[in-house]
Amino acid sequence: MRHAIFGGSFNPIHNDHVKLALQFAEEFDLDRVTLIPTYTTPLKDNSAIVDGSHRYQMCRLATEDYPQLEVSDIELTRGGMSYTSDTIASLMDGGDELFLIVGADMYVTLDKWHEFRFIFENATVLVAPRDELDYHSLKEKYEEYKTYDCRTLISREYVGPLSSTAVRTAVKAGEDISGMVDEKVARYIAKNHLYR
Repeated sequence: MRHAIFGGSFNPIHNDHVKLALQFAEEFDLDRVTLIPTYTTPLKDNSAIVDGSHRYQMCRLATEDYPQLEVSDIELTRGGMSYTSDTIASLMDGGDELFLIVGADMYVTLDKWHEFRFIFENATVLVAPRDELDYHSLKEKYEEYKTYDCRTLISREYVGPLSSTAVRTAVKAGEDISGMVDEKVARYIAKNHLYR
């Protein structure tokens, strides 16, 4: 099985997260993409993050119509700092060929991640640019990572500018977020009074 893991705070999951997962599944012939909400994200400010149970449920709602996408609570259950290297190590026994989906902003910091050499050795990194400028920056960073024998596949499809921060800002301002997140996610956010 060609199995990709896609970790993130998903605070909340938005349409471009889902688009990216589906895009990679098709472009790189992936059998399965597992979205993994983090418990605590290293190298990020976690102060505005909602409880993991909410983020997990929103991920399930956003992906339930896509059979190639699944959601795992492996990092939420493990607790503590969510290190991708630990998650990869726990999935290696399955015998799948592992891929790691990261956003362009995360890709350029990969060499700062916990046990990044282990990640490079055991997973092929998949990344998509937000725009043409992003693409060239990713190519430059890829040349650096070659010294670590990092296998990287860069998509030529652009993801778009949508971010979880933009969704949270819109919710707080009382704006319509129906074009930013799945309608079931929008209802869940409203029902649970999240990001107010």
